[in-house]
Amino acid sequence: MKLFDNKYIFIKDLGNGGFGKVFLAKERVSNRFVAIKQLLTEDKFLQENIIHEIETVAKFENPNIVTFYHHFREEGVFYLVMEYCSGGSLRDKINSNTYTNTEAIDWVITLAESLRIIHKKGIIHHDIKPDNILFTQNGNIKIADFGVANKNMGTRSYMCPESFNWDFKSTNDPRIDIYSLGVTLMELLSKKNPFLGLSREEIIEKHQSTDFPIQKLPNWQQEIILKAINKTPELRFQFMIELEEALKAKSVPMIFNKDNLKAAELVDLADKALKTNKWRNALNFLELAQKQYKNNVAVLQALGKYNLRIQKIDAAKSYYEKALKLNPRLDVQKDLGWINLEAKKYPIAIGLLSDHLHRNPADYEAYNLLIRCYYETDRYETAMELSKMIMEANPSLPCFANNYFIAFVLNSNGKSIPPKTKAEQKNNPFIEYNLSVITENELSHNFKKSPTLKSKLLFMDFQFNNMKENTITILETNNKVQTPSALNNLIIKFGREEYNQNDIKVSGSTTVSRRHCVIINTKDNVWLYDLESTGTEINDVVVTNKVPLIGYNNLKINDIYFALTTDKSKLI
Repeated sequence: MKLFDNKYIFIKDLGNGGFGKVFLAKERVSNRFVAIKQLLTEDKFLQENIIHEIETVAKFENPNIVTFYHHFREEGVFYLVMEYCSGGSLRDKINSNTYTNTEAIDWVITLAESLRIIHKKGIIHHDIKPDNILFTQNGNIKIADFGVANKNMGTRSYMCPESFNWDFKSTNDPRIDIYSLGVTLMELLSKKNPFLGLSREEIIEKHQSTDFPIQKLPNWQQEIILKAINKTPELRFQFMIELEEALKAKSVPMIFNKDNLKAAELVDLADKALKTNKWRNALNFLELAQKQYKNNVAVLQALGKYNLRIQKIDAAKSYYEKALKLNPRLDVQKDLGWINLEAKKYPIAIGLLSDHLHRNPADYEAYNLLIRCYYETDRYETAMELSKMIMEANPSLPCFANNYFIAFVLNSNGKSIPPKTKAEQKNNPFIEYNLSVITENELSHNFKKSPTLKSKLLFMDFQFNNMKENTITILETNNKVQTPSALNNLIIKFGREEYNQNDIKVSGSTTVSRRHCVIINTKDNVWLYDLESTGTEINDVVVTNKVPLIGYNNLKINDIYFALTTDKSKLI
């Protein structure tokens, strides 16, 4: 007769699982029946982690969790000694169909109550399914395999979609167990698990079609199941108590949060202001929302978006990090890609933007950001290929024509231009400007050393697809005779005074670059771009790339100061 640890007598095999084997044994001293689990893993660190979690759960003394007695090692094999539940598993009940739907719902309520207590202690099961739910001889329901399941990472047909991309955030989210319990509830009531035997991709497709075997169930049961297994974690029950109360009330409660509604209204107003480049209006709405509704995810996300669009990258990153801390599943991959692009972390940016575009294939702004990643990393052929594809799909967006043009030029080392360029320049001020750089008589750039041709060309951001005439007033404040210059050029060029192609000629000889900086001058959307010059400052801050000009601004080039505004009265 086979012995375990000289304390237990082997009775029979109970089954196999992903963790190892299970045996029925009898304790020699007390004649008590126990279940002994033999773990496959030989990793001692992993074994210690399993024991730590099981012992932590055991301290709760929950009557609906299988009791853990102790563990031992024998001939290098690791064993767990657990309570033996002779009433079989929930899987056995489903297979024999020996229960009513009322009993099934009562069982799930009990399971939800127990998991709610465990979740409060920061422990997630990770593998809730009928096989891991057992019954004692007197019919008491119990959850098995805490700790062991945690390291097994779940069973596919009970795993929530976000768990397929397993990461730290996923593993510590209690909504994983809510989903699994929801699938178990569906299986109990319908006698079917629609995800059984499907691949990960097929499970996601099943969620997209919502083809679940629940149509014959009462409406309230269908509603609870659909909410519990929603593919989006934020649309599920957020806590076990919500699922528990919904089952008891036979209804999914209506959740109305007045603060969230009011915050959403302010965010919507800010978003409308941003779309028309009313920067100050957008900021006013967002500052009010932040003041009144602290730690609101929508407000934090909107603040991140606002700061990203005015090139305050560090502030944008901070707001997104706060929002993601509150909601790890927030869909901000595009903006995070944009942030990494501005931080010159191009591989990360390309990965985030590519993933976003797989899910949002009609986001033309994201395509332009991706093209800029390729352009900045000198992958001109890839930038051209993607630009050309978008131009063919939507020829109404001039940014792709310009960005194709500059990628083509740089790919040819400045020796040729696309054949249609001269015709297109009439309708595209960016192409017109860039063509003037390529064809200039007195070069402002070099091909191999600084300043390079690339540094003087302008990549066209998506926001400039609709450029409207605007008048900006530029006053050189060093002059004793102060004569304001009102300009409505869409692109205003600053540079060395003897260089004829500049609109604003700046004295200072070689301390001023031939093409020093430009202003993109379009209604409600004025930006200054530094062209890798000898130095440009706006409001005493050095411009390293580009900066929006909102209201009154002081521009410094060498020792020459300019006052810039779209409101002439502010120069007085």
